[in-house]
Amino acid sequence: MTTLLAFVFVLGVLVFFHEAGHFLSAKWLKVKVNVFSLGFPPKLVGRKWGDTEYQIGLLPIGGYVKMAGDNPLEATGNPEEFMSRSKLERLVILFMGPMMNLILAVLIFTGLFMVGISQLSGLEDPPVIRFVSPDSPAGNAGVEPGDRIVAINDQEIVNWRQTLDIFLVSANETLLLSLEREGELIKVPLEVAQGEEESGYTGLFPAMQPQVAALREDFPAAHAGVAVGDIIAKLDGVPIYTNRDLINAIERKDGQAVWLGLMRDGTSLELELTPRRDQDRWLIGIEFPSPLIERQIQNPVLALGAAVQECTRFTSLTFTVIGRMITGRASVRQMSGPIGIARISGETARRGIKELFTLMALLSLNLGILNLLPIPLLDGGHMTIILLEGLAGRDFSLRVKERILQVGFIMLLLLMLTVIYVDLSKIESIARYLPW
Repeated sequence: MTTLLAFVFVLGVLVFFHEAGHFLSAKWLKVKVNVFSLGFPPKLVGRKWGDTEYQIGLLPIGGYVKMAGDNPLEATGNPEEFMSRSKLERLVILFMGPMMNLILAVLIFTGLFMVGISQLSGLEDPPVIRFVSPDSPAGNAGVEPGDRIVAINDQEIVNWRQTLDIFLVSANETLLLSLEREGELIKVPLEVAQGEEESGYTGLFPAMQPQVAALREDFPAAHAGVAVGDIIAKLDGVPIYTNRDLINAIERKDGQAVWLGLMRDGTSLELELTPRRDQDRWLIGIEFPSPLIERQIQNPVLALGAAVQECTRFTSLTFTVIGRMITGRASVRQMSGPIGIARISGETARRGIKELFTLMALLSLNLGILNLLPIPLLDGGHMTIILLEGLAGRDFSLRVKERILQVGFIMLLLLMLTVIYVDLSKIESIARYLPW
């Protein structure tokens, strides 16, 4: 039930804003709107106010605004009809649907930044490699802890966020890493593997050295003088880069005394302690903080700026993925249809309201981008036809437009069948029955 409610809520909001963009711009330009529908027929409920019937359809996977004369075959030449308006006015009406989705994404991200949004720590840090996963693409390529990523494919890299974004969309590709190692610049080819959800995996992550979030009473760390906030940099003189490094190093000592190298308020110090056996583990009695940090921007103007930057970043990633799919370098499994959106909506709703709204913002952004693409039947396809007619200096014949719409219908049908198949293939209980 949570999945269904989350799906209807998320998709309902996105469709409402999209169709509201068409509706409000049409009303503003004095174009008659016959129907404003959330969902597709058959109609469940409806009521007419003025010239427009507002209704809810049974199929909650879209919606539409039916304007007078928007079908060339039905146009009579009435000034209130869509086809009677200038090309610029028609472009505005078509454009405002996707634009409202882009605006919605920015507004949601602005609100999230103002209340606080969880992000992986270390994303803004310089891309200095502190940890390389064993048997990972990076490990096999010879990347070492301490290396600093200077460039990827000759593109300058300044932080981990930029680095991880490139890795994310580069599954099954070979990237040329320019690394700074002990003052020298070396270049290493890195074959990015395919990870979860078809995303790129390298085995490289931002530095997250163990930091003491809390101390357990009557355990060695508290008795030795370890304090909350200390960063554990070494154990017995060996550098420690991750929580797992520390845990494994203590287990290997098998109860022997260890020297912890700590950083406290910019000062280095060492403390000796002896791990304690507890429930078949050797423990020193510290708790680690979450790898996530909450980024909060209370100033609405600054929050808006951060939201625009986030949307710009995701837009760039989206176009990168679309380009890779068109050229065959990315799998269609990176797409999601109604079933996938419903599944993801349910999962994120169970994690919390912030996660659900983050998903909604990303879906709204993708919906806006998708509808601006020059695909027949979508807003971008109609806009492309109008622009081509403008360049040609004449309107295309009804026969040509019919053929374009027929091709567009077939393309969308094939796309819908493909994404539904992909969605089903991601459900383990169903995937084993699919032919491929």
